[in-house]
Amino acid sequence: MKVLKALALTSLLSASTSNAFAYNVVERYTLLDDKIKTEQMLRPFGHDFFLDLGVAMNKNAQTFVKDMSDAGKATDKTTAAQNVLTNYDKTEQTLKINFALGIPVFRFSAWDLKVQPNIRAFADAAANMGINSDTLSISDVLNFIPENIPYKDEFATFVTGLNTGDDIIVECTASGTLRVEIKAFCATQPTGKYKKPDLSSKVPNVQLFAKLDVRAGLYNEYTYGEKFFGNLNLYLLNRTDIYQRISKDMIIAGAKIDLSKKTNTENSLMLDYKFGYQYDNYRVAGSLEELKITTMKKRDTASREMVYGYHALMRVHADATYKFNVITLNPFLGVHKRSGYGFADGLYAGADAGAYVWGDRLGLQLRGMLDKQYLTISPRMKLWLMQLEYSLKSPLKSTDGDVKLSAINSIDFRLFF
Repeated sequence: MKVLKALALTSLLSASTSNAFAYNVVERYTLLDDKIKTEQMLRPFGHDFFLDLGVAMNKNAQTFVKDMSDAGKATDKTTAAQNVLTNYDKTEQTLKINFALGIPVFRFSAWDLKVQPNIRAFADAAANMGINSDTLSISDVLNFIPENIPYKDEFATFVTGLNTGDDIIVECTASGTLRVEIKAFCATQPTGKYKKPDLSSKVPNVQLFAKLDVRAGLYNEYTYGEKFFGNLNLYLLNRTDIYQRISKDMIIAGAKIDLSKKTNTENSLMLDYKFGYQYDNYRVAGSLEELKITTMKKRDTASREMVYGYHALMRVHADATYKFNVITLNPFLGVHKRSGYGFADGLYAGADAGAYVWGDRLGLQLRGMLDKQYLTISPRMKLWLMQLEYSLKSPLKSTDGDVKLSAINSIDFRLFF
């Protein structure tokens, strides 16, 4: 939990959804994360012991850090906070950190089936923050308050009756019409931080989504005969997420991402499956990833419900391999799909061109990839037991719907033997 809190705070300083406008921070994160997962798929781990570390973030995060810091130190904090939210209207700040560890297990075969089991563990921490001006609803106002609210419908009715600018916590504590449980909840919340905004006009505010996934299990690669290949992965997923809105008043008051003591962490048994066919130098494969089999441990009943959900990722990927002495060319195309975005958003095509020697242990590679939103350029260097890859996602257009696109930089470092 400390990792997720630190990541959310970093996103804030380096950076149910509203029904009033099209931007959805969770859906945007889902699409961006799956695009990054496509790049991860294009650098397979192999049957090695490995240690992998990757970081991805959009290019203007440092500028956003400085502007938010300056707003907190300004003489007129109200105007400064308003200016930051206005200047970054319709933008998003994205940060993702991933760590992976793999240990090979002995190979075995039966008839024409060959299996290469691996014990692998992954930790993925990410945050996406969308800054927008939109007309808020009462449910949006409740999302400014991070803790789980008892009797939410009754609390929403209470907030509806407040005037614009009223301190929600002060009024809650003073009101004689609310239940004892709600008053006890309000008594634990800071005052001067959660004020009812104007619901009749657009208000600059921030949607924050952060998620921490920890996975560990058995990852099995297989081949059947000379033409069929794939993998079957069975693993335990530990997931926690946060969704919160942040207002101008919260920024002025020094907003922090306060995690409830009753976290919504869940443990689930998950499955990945890929089936592929190879003919000569051509390959095509279909896969279903992050398919939930069952819940092993439910979230605390007093915690907020998860907003990310358990929607499986579907993918079809095809590629070809051409070798010219030490030069290898791999053109590819594919599509990925998950709930929250359409097939067109998941289409991609590109090619890897590389020069390798010593069984691919030494070499240089350059990848170019194109999708609906980004042109991705990725140089990679392999040096015996080390691999280093940099990636730049450059937007093909300035905006996509209600969000201004910005370049995303990422770097991946791997040790393997």
